[in-house]
Amino acid sequence: MEIQELRNLRELLNASLEADLAILNVNVLDPYMVEFRLTDMTIHQGKIIAMKALRAKKILDAQGKYACPLLIDAHMHIESTTVLPSELNDFLIPRGVGMLIADPHEIANVAGLTGIDFMLDASENLDLDVRVMLPSCVPATAFEHAGATLSADDLRPYLSHPRVLGLAEVMDKDAVRYDEDMLYKIGNARAMGKNVDGHGANLDIDDLDLYSAMGINSDHECVSAEEARERVRRGFYVFMRQGSVADNLADLLPAVTLKNFRRFCFCTDDKHPDDLLDHGGGDAAVKKAIQLGMDSAVALTMATHNAATCYRLASKGALSPGYDADFFLFRDLNDLSAELVVKSGEIVAENGRLTHPTRRDFPVPDSLANSVNFAPFSEKDLAIWLYPNRKAHVMNLHAGNVLTTLTIEETRVDEEGFFQVDVSRDLAKLCVIERHHHRGNIGCCPIRGFKLTSGAIASTVAHDSHNLVVVSTNDADVLAAALEIKRIGGGYVVVEDGKVLASVPLEIGGLLTAKPLNQSLASWRKLHEAFAKISDADDFNPFLMLSFMSLPVIPDVKCTDIGLIDVARGKVLDIAVYEEEK
Repeated sequence: MEIQELRNLRELLNASLEADLAILNVNVLDPYMVEFRLTDMTIHQGKIIAMKALRAKKILDAQGKYACPLLIDAHMHIESTTVLPSELNDFLIPRGVGMLIADPHEIANVAGLTGIDFMLDASENLDLDVRVMLPSCVPATAFEHAGATLSADDLRPYLSHPRVLGLAEVMDKDAVRYDEDMLYKIGNARAMGKNVDGHGANLDIDDLDLYSAMGINSDHECVSAEEARERVRRGFYVFMRQGSVADNLADLLPAVTLKNFRRFCFCTDDKHPDDLLDHGGGDAAVKKAIQLGMDSAVALTMATHNAATCYRLASKGALSPGYDADFFLFRDLNDLSAELVVKSGEIVAENGRLTHPTRRDFPVPDSLANSVNFAPFSEKDLAIWLYPNRKAHVMNLHAGNVLTTLTIEETRVDEEGFFQVDVSRDLAKLCVIERHHHRGNIGCCPIRGFKLTSGAIASTVAHDSHNLVVVSTNDADVLAAALEIKRIGGGYVVVEDGKVLASVPLEIGGLLTAKPLNQSLASWRKLHEAFAKISDADDFNPFLMLSFMSLPVIPDVKCTDIGLIDVARGKVLDIAVYEEEK
């Protein structure tokens, strides 16, 4: 603070000057005592200056309503929502969600630094506070081809950006253990006093010790209470995830106690637009925790003060003198529906509506507007040869989880020994087609779990390299789906017998659209209706699930444009299994 600001503050507290706003009779969340306390509060120039009513230009009687700092989503990918930050601003701010800790590694995998620049620009000057963690693994591993490669030298200048908080989810444990450039990425962030987030899927005790020793201090990949405890014992922050595909919150809640809850936060990770519209964002995670029995003051402290502490945001996460006046008022501790939202001391939303328009003036770079660039291919390029026997490695997906398992099964083959889809056994074909630089790489494998009866679904949203991923009952529909994806500039399609049943264009990098969130809802509904015509699956989101089938850092197996990857062993598997294999 400047000396004059301190002088003005002193005069305000001495009642010599008039403050901007005084709020009376408000039950304020106290994250230090972990309770709500009935009090008054005075605000001036965007800051809380007193927990009592001082002389003010405006007086607001809260009539006993609750006040909570704006919620913080501790780890998420804006690209998974398929809309721009301005749209998220309009949707999340009226719900009391005020900050996203965003990792733009999806768009960075497509367009490199251009993608990061675009996301920083598109999230500037919003009421929604978008803080960025720099993508640590572009590409995620050496077992795929992305649109870009980012080194420590590429990322280093961005660590000085005022909204960059550090290095995002470090997911390649082999790189942490052996790669020199990863050391520099981590070391550069630590040298700047920035955070380093982890991605701890399937890490053993030795891996956890390595991550902790290297200064990686958070993880959002816990799927059990014991995994959460192991991380907390090492000083990690555990981000309890309530996303559209991976929803681990209920399984992790038993790990949270009054002794350790300071090490827990909430995150959405990947939130699909229809789920976002139906249930909300980070606010939905907090509500679910409360519904499952967590004390509301504990849950809201985790969603605010804990996250702010984790990311060293000194003026966020509490309603105390010296903190930013960012909060929402609500009536019901179980519902949390925001009636009034205040950002920097100004009312920005009332009863679910913004009080002023949102900035939308940002250019889209050519590399993001024209991002679907796969080499020409034919049905022959999709063939899986199993000669001399019928046994194959099969990827199996499981509803509600992005983990997959590997089985060895006897499959149908044609007279030449090529794998044939068998819908009676829920065996389809998964194809991953490189779409950034006309490389011509295509990886294919048998897959079970989508319960397709005909047709194909395809997407350019395919974590993390975002190649074109297709699951199909026949090769002709793979080609038809790919051509439609190219025509619309990326996105999602459902095809049957060569005809496009539905599509959702994502014309920015094959990941995002400039359309408003509510306008895209009809397209998403049609997409799901079209999927229901070609599949018997109804217990998971097929499009989000498809997007994780090519992510080679989540066990047990995934398929990339290189082929079927054994994640734990770090090797490419032959699809054909020979008799001597055990």
